[in-house]
Parts: sequence; structure tokens; C-alpha cells
Amino acid sequence: MVFDWDDHGEQTGRNAMCWMVELKKIRPDFKATLFAVPAWGSQVFWRSHPDWIELAVHGHDHHSNYECAEWGYARMVEAMLNAPVGFVRGFKAPGWQISNGCYEALQDCNWWVADQHLEDHRRPIDLPVYLYEDGQNWHGHVTDVCGNGLNETWEHVKQLVRDADCFEFASENAHARVAA
Repeated sequence: MVFDWDDHGEQTGRNAMCWMVELKKIRPDFKATLFAVPAWGSQVFWRSHPDWIELAVHGHDHHSNYECAEWGYARMVEAMLNAPVGFVRGFKAPGWQISNGCYEALQDCNWWVADQHLEDHRRPIDLPVYLYEDGQNWHGHVTDVCGNGLNETWEHVKQLVRDADCFEFASENAHARVAA
């Protein structure tokens, strides 16, 4: 089971690590993917994460849910090249709003993307994709937005962690689609 949360950062209220540590106490084999906003943390902060936490790029500064909707190929490459040390080669656009230029750059640079099935017709078929919608995965947010914030879903998340058969990072779950 993949557990992932959006909007992780160093600021008070955005830092998911106190929650993650509590989940690790429930299940020593727990691991999770945090879609982290590079501009919301220092290199020291990003390097401080344990190996059971996977950090993937979530936009650049997440100034809006449409931050990446108009990014061209070159802007996406710039974001990948400037990803903090320790981040995996994975990307999720804020608000799921991603451009074709982003898809092309991710594919050319051998990254994976977190996405939704509503973009299956647009996403390159051989671009590895993590789809939280497939299987029994949990997708949430660090803050209480969209009805899936850590605080507002905490009791449910703890139960899911207790009951999970096993844990995977989003990167371990990402795969290329098979042509129909």
C-alpha cells in the first residue's frame, strides 16, 4: 500500500514528519512518499529525512494549484535539475494541473509522474506513472484541505496503517502503461 501526502515543507503546519514518526511507531515497516515543495525547505531540512520517507517534487513554490499548468519543456527541465538533494526522480503537479511540456520533459529525463486516470489520454504511454486510484492506496494532504488532511483523517489513517499488508513508495508503484 502506498501512503502519500502533498504539500510537505519545513514551515510549521506544513512539516509532516511528526505525523510520520507516529505512524512509524504503529508499524515499524511503515514508509511513505511526501510530495514536497522545494521552495518550502532548506537543504538541511531536506537532507534530514530518514530513508523510510521518500521525497518527490511537487511544483516549485506552489503559489497556486495551476503553477505547472502552463510550464513548458524547459521550465520542467529546470525544476528537475534544481530538485533538492535526496529527492527521487518523481513529480506531481499542484492541483494535478500538468502541461504536455511537463510530460515530455519527465519522459525524456527518465522521471515518473503522479497523476490521475483522467489524463490517461494525454500522458505518454511509456512515462511511468503512480496512480493512487489504482489499488488500496492513500492520498492526502499535510494540511486540512480537500477533506484529506492529516489532522482531519488521523484516526482513519492510523487504522489503515495498522491494517496494511505491506508498504511501498510511490516510486516503487510507478509503472508504464500497457498499450491496449
